Amino acid sequence: MGLFERDAELGRIGALLQAAAAGRGTSALVEGVPGIGKTALLAAAGDLAGGRGFRVLTATGGELEQDLPFALIRQLFEPALRTAEPEVQSGAAALAAPVFAADGREAAVGSVVHGLYWLCSNLAEPAPLLLAVDDAHWADEASLRFVSHLARRMADLPVLLLLGSRPLAPDAALTLALGGVDPVRLNLAPLSEHAVGRFVRDRLSPAADAEFCRACAQATGGNPYLLGELATALRADWVPPVAAQAGRVPGLQAAPIARTVLTRLTRLGPEAVRLARALAVLGPAADLRRPARLADLPLDTATDLADLLARESILTGGYPLDFAHPLVRTAVYADGTEIRRAADHRRAVEILTAEGAPAEQLVPHLLAAAPSADPTVVTALVAAAANALGRGAPEAAASCLRRALAEPPAAEDLPRLHAELGRALGMANRPAEAAPALRAAFELSTDPVTRGELALDLGAVMVQTGRPDAAMETFELARAALALDEGELPLQLTVAFSMASFVSMHPPTSWIARLDQLADTVSAETEAGRMVLACLAFGACATADRPAQVVGELAARAVAGSLPTRDHWILANFASTALVMADRLPEALDVLDRGVEHARTRGNLAEFRYLAVLRSRTALTAGHLQEAEADGRAALALHEVDGDRELPLAAAVLVDALAEQGHLDEAQAVLTEHELDSEEEVRMLIGHFVHLARGRLRLRQQRPRAALADLLACGAGLTGAGVVNPGFAHWRADAALAQLALGEPTSARDLAEEELVLAQGFGAPRAHGIALRTLGLIEGGGTRLDRLAESVDVLRRSTGVLELAHSLISYGSALRRAGHRTDAQRHLREGLDLASRRHAHPLAAQAKQELVASGARPRRTLLTGVDALTASELRVARLAADGETNRAIAQTLFVSRRTIEVHLTSAYRKLGIQSRDQLPTALGA
Repeated sequence: MGLFERDAELGRIGALLQAAAAGRGTSALVEGVPGIGKTALLAAAGDLAGGRGFRVLTATGGELEQDLPFALIRQLFEPALRTAEPEVQSGAAALAAPVFAADGREAAVGSVVHGLYWLCSNLAEPAPLLLAVDDAHWADEASLRFVSHLARRMADLPVLLLLGSRPLAPDAALTLALGGVDPVRLNLAPLSEHAVGRFVRDRLSPAADAEFCRACAQATGGNPYLLGELATALRADWVPPVAAQAGRVPGLQAAPIARTVLTRLTRLGPEAVRLARALAVLGPAADLRRPARLADLPLDTATDLADLLARESILTGGYPLDFAHPLVRTAVYADGTEIRRAADHRRAVEILTAEGAPAEQLVPHLLAAAPSADPTVVTALVAAAANALGRGAPEAAASCLRRALAEPPAAEDLPRLHAELGRALGMANRPAEAAPALRAAFELSTDPVTRGELALDLGAVMVQTGRPDAAMETFELARAALALDEGELPLQLTVAFSMASFVSMHPPTSWIARLDQLADTVSAETEAGRMVLACLAFGACATADRPAQVVGELAARAVAGSLPTRDHWILANFASTALVMADRLPEALDVLDRGVEHARTRGNLAEFRYLAVLRSRTALTAGHLQEAEADGRAALALHEVDGDRELPLAAAVLVDALAEQGHLDEAQAVLTEHELDSEEEVRMLIGHFVHLARGRLRLRQQRPRAALADLLACGAGLTGAGVVNPGFAHWRADAALAQLALGEPTSARDLAEEELVLAQGFGAPRAHGIALRTLGLIEGGGTRLDRLAESVDVLRRSTGVLELAHSLISYGSALRRAGHRTDAQRHLREGLDLASRRHAHPLAAQAKQELVASGARPRRTLLTGVDALTASELRVARLAADGETNRAIAQTLFVSRRTIEVHLTSAYRKLGIQSRDQLPTALGA
């Protein structure tokens, strides 16, 4: 049947194809009730796309495939991969390999999805791509995870994702997957009476009376599939399409269509019914052998019956053998009792097992069969779960393991299966569901080592679900039951206890003593030993309970050698923070660079985002403002795409980097656009980033009272959690300057003196120099000059170059006011040079003003060449100059190739060059 009244929808799809061909990809959802014509419209869209030079990949969701790992995605991509060049699956796309061929190892969920994105991008490189997915409401969860990921990242891809679905409930899996995406919606309306008339005259008789056609429209509600069924029924009953026969047109809606289908099927005889039911149980079949066996029919008989069913429009007329419409399959499958269906599925399992079918093919039938305490069923389901985990589909694994537990397994297997279920649910980011399964495994286990290992997993999901104190109790209970010589497990539990305490914002003093007892005995050659050292270094730097040199050595021991395979991002976080506090900034940046590279090579977006935030903050501390901005932008862009709860942290580090460069309006826009202007309590330790960045911005905006409120809130959150080291956040110094601006010099001096005492005690030059400078700016007379001179001397021993520039310019300004022009100019020129090289434009402007006031004539600086590049353009240009391809750069930075092309085009223009070969020279100039 041709399309009727779908010109408007095809026109919309044509426009979307045109945009995709121009590199502006998007997603669209064709929505409508069963039989309304979604499949026909998607097929027409495929023809339209093919005629425009698109590569068209198609897939159809199936009821029996909803618990198979990446069933829809494999159907979509596997045909294309059979003929694809090897480079299509190279680079980041190689991370998707387990989806198509599991190798027995667990695949990381995030890595697989990231790999699929790049696989899609690579397939779209030679020609634009149409991904047409019909019956997407039956998509498996793993496939939907990729659909969600892709739909959020299509703007720069030459790809149109076209989904067909029945009307979706607000809590439907596809609705949730597309949450926040806002795809183009094409809601298919019923056919008008005019279109129904055209259809009836086309199918029954060109002379069909208008009254008869109206009766057909009323009977079917304008549903194309129901119209087809009605036409078949009318022809079978020899009803002529004339006005006098309009009363014989039966009411035919979706609900009673089952009766119509079953009536037609029954007329064909019991053997035809058995074959149809067998196919309904097995799903689409490559040939008739399995349906014939399940129906207990000879193959020749089954062949004749399949032909008869096709002629009656119950089955399709070719292979794979399937029902003519999902409504027909539903009607046949639903006929009879649940007991009968469960028995049919159990029989299907026996047939497939006898043929040696892989465990995955058994899954739909094992899930639908009735439990019978059969150990072979448990074994098959556990094998299928392992296969799903190997493909990166923990949701499918969880379905198999739940069903295995319902079989039920032998009592001795219960702890293991509960544990595997809990871990699969944890991998699927369902901590609330994972916790009961892991708790059951923990309580059923008697071996202390097993309980200790389970405690690590159970405690982790407890922390995720907001119960860190309960996690600490679990860790303690498990650790107390272990002998001290049980390898690394006691150390891992001690570290886990410390981290849960950290999340609870308990003062580090509550757990540092435990780690101190271990620090001298643990080996930095083991992962657990290195985590102990990193946690201790972090806690010690937060509390400043020992000198900076000791803290730095602890952190350096923790990160010596390659990063660990497990929790490497936590190690990088804790150790890099301790190195920053100890004023070992190059080492801190190196640790974070290694962590970022680790995340990049594994396609782990979550880790990359988090570490990019930390790297931005660390680069800012080191005075690398453009790097700080580039990292902040990269992190924020990824957080915006996925709506992650850590988005405020990414916004905060970008605000700080922008403000330090003088881009106050843009920094304010970042706060406003992400609704971060309001006051909020610091609920997690790293949350102080927002208060600190906002307070520092408000101080630069000449809003000292608002700045003071933010900075004091930052301080309250940190000190309440036992974090007193000023190097962690110089909220006291900034708050003192705000108080000074408000005419409160006594309060300002008190805060500055408190910061100085703490900084001197810890002994890190950067923090010490900042505290001296702050107090010097508050005090007057000769004391001011002494404090500022000492600040300069101390900061010359620091790796924080930009803070030295601040102190040089502050000292030079004070010297000018004291009448020491020559000395003033020398310090101001040095400070100006440092500030200009670091792109600290407001600080450089201050130095110039002071130099002019001292009678000097500073050189005018113009934004040309490299200095004219934005932070993101500079980063991309440097990678390109190093020989990286656009694809490799995009994969490194977790952006699209189109984004890289835009940055390079802009960089070429600003640098006055024409090609990539000229970049090394231009950037070195």
